[in-house]
Amino acid sequence: MKQTISCLLLVLVLCTTACAQLSFDASGGYVVPVNRGSEGAWGGGIGAKYYLHPKMAVGVRVRTYIEKDIQEGNGLVGRLTAVTMPVMGAFVYQLTDRDLHPYVGVEAGMIRTVVNSNLSFNGQNTYDDLAVNTTFGFAPKVGVGYDLTQGLTLIGEAIYNVGLGKD
Repeated sequence: MKQTISCLLLVLVLCTTACAQLSFDASGGYVVPVNRGSEGAWGGGIGAKYYLHPKMAVGVRVRTYIEKDIQEGNGLVGRLTAVTMPVMGAFVYQLTDRDLHPYVGVEAGMIRTVVNSNLSFNGQNTYDDLAVNTTFGFAPKVGVGYDLTQGLTLIGEAIYNVGLGKD
């Protein structure tokens, strides 16, 4: 088994160094809120990928999103802050090799979530908890890129993160 994995990694490295282009990216994003009272989540990340072929790339991406939710009523105030950090490997396939290139892809890896919840009644703190959870996840994505120059591309992307935790 170790020899098979070593051989696959060697083939990947040889293929990568022979015909690949290295690409780096920085991104900003917004998570659409799904709960009433939620403010949504702003975030962003960085990534790197190798183009194995002009239309195909593999790489890694790290992102962070912070979401806040506040609920109030009858003297109760509940606050929830969630920080989600997906660290994922990515595969992207571009449908064309023109300046305007739509693409599809998938990311897979670990999703770490830290949730801080706080409940107060009439100004007195009654509950405060911090929960940390790390799960495996994947994220299908679609997008479109436009090559502004030889080394600069503007990208619009929709991605759906799915965590596969036991909870």
